[in-house]
Amino acid sequence: MGGGPAPEQRAAAASQANLANQEAKSASDASQIVKDQYAKINPFATSRLQNGLPYFNAAADASSGTVARSFAPARANLLRSQALFGNSLPNGFRQQSMTDLDAQQARAYDDQLMSLLGANDAAKVQAAGLLTGQQQIANPQSYFGLAGQSNQSIMQAPLQRPGIGGLLGGIAGGALGALPI
Repeated sequence: MGGGPAPEQRAAAASQANLANQEAKSASDASQIVKDQYAKINPFATSRLQNGLPYFNAAADASSGTVARSFAPARANLLRSQALFGNSLPNGFRQQSMTDLDAQQARAYDDQLMSLLGANDAAKVQAAGLLTGQQQIANPQSYFGLAGQSNQSIMQAPLQRPGIGGLLGGIAGGALGALPI
C-alpha cells in the first residue's frame, strides 16, 4: 500500500545526481591544475630551500666576489695615480693609502655579508612557505567535499510517497499524540 517516488522526487534526485557528477568533474579538473602547479613550483622551491640564493657564493667570496670586483677599479686607479709619482711619495703614503682602501673594502664586504646572510635566510624561509602552501593547496578534501555532500543528500532524501497505510498511520499517530494521557 505504499506509493513510489513522486515524479518531482525522481527529477530532484536526477538533478542532484547530475550536480554531483559535475562537482566531481570540477574537483578532478581542479586537482589536476593543482598537480600541474605543484610540479612547476616544487623544483624551484626545493632548490631554494636547500641551496639558498643562487648568487650567494659569488657575493660571499671576499677575494673575488662582488665587493672585491667593485673595488678593483678603485684599486687600479689608486695604483695608477701612485705610479705617476714614482718613488717621490712621502714615506708610508703608498702603504697607508692601500691600507685605507683595504679597510673600506672590508667594511663594505662586512655590510654586504650581513645583508646577504639575512636575504639568504629569508629566501629559504620563503621557499619553505611555498612548499607548505603547495601542500595545503594540494589537499583535495575541499574539492571532493561538494560532490560527496551532493551524493549524501541524494541518499538521505525521502524518495517515497506514503501510501494509504502510511497516511492512515500518520493520522492515527498524530491523534494519539494529541490525547492528554
